[in-house]
Amino acid sequence: MENEKCKIKSASEQELSLYCFVGEALCAIQHIEDAISHSIVLKINAPQTKPEADQLLEKHRSYTLGKAMKICEGASLYDEVLQQELNKFLSERNWLVHRSIAHSRDEWDANVSREKLFGRLKAITTHAQRLLQLIEKDLIEFSEAKGKGMSSVKAYIDKHYVE
Repeated sequence: MENEKCKIKSASEQELSLYCFVGEALCAIQHIEDAISHSIVLKINAPQTKPEADQLLEKHRSYTLGKAMKICEGASLYDEVLQQELNKFLSERNWLVHRSIAHSRDEWDANVSREKLFGRLKAITTHAQRLLQLIEKDLIEFSEAKGKGMSSVKAYIDKHYVE
């Protein structure tokens, strides 16, 4: 096929909405991955210095969500309820990353379930945001149990979620 004959169609308004929902969900997923990496570093490795923590964090940030969650589960980093929620979330994350668009293409083209797809993507984002708050709470409680003052962190988080 010659390049001059290959034309790319502009995205429709609904496709732009799809891309925004997918992007929002992927960003929320990355926040969960990062929070889990922090949990692993702080709860398992217990670094003594910031440079050591940064180095460990960089290593753990390269893990897939599934691998990081297996580490958490093996080390019992979270209570059973949170771990179960993370497992459910991993399933939805895997659907989004590996199957959401390809499996929904025929229905999308037929205009069958666009709103259903949008709803599922938004639900992933909402679930991720809720999980992030639970992981943050868990890390704060862990840090307080280790004698760390967390009032400024709590104030920052409260302000973040209000704005």
